[in-house]
Amino acid sequence: MKTQRNGMAWGPYLLVVVGAAVGLGMIGFGGSPWVGGVIMGAALLVGSLTRLVVSDERAGSLAIRSKKTDVVVFAVIGLALVGGSLSLLLRLHNT
Repeated sequence: MKTQRNGMAWGPYLLVVVGAAVGLGMIGFGGSPWVGGVIMGAALLVGSLTRLVVSDERAGSLAIRSKKTDVVVFAVIGLALVGGSLSLLLRLHNT
């Protein structure tokens, strides 16, 4: 069983949660949906990178599965959010 020795283990998790909340807040308060989606996706990509470079003990609540699985899942979801959000900028027809 993992034990957390200090409050620093919550830092990476809170970084991702705050980033996602800021993105959702932007959309909810009338901001551009693509900007909010990019912010949320970027928060997940930062979480993926953080999970890759920090130890299991310092990753805190980001460490759910194996390191490889966590990094891949965060990166795939983050890239999908960024890509999907940026696709909202495409003009697909003349309306």
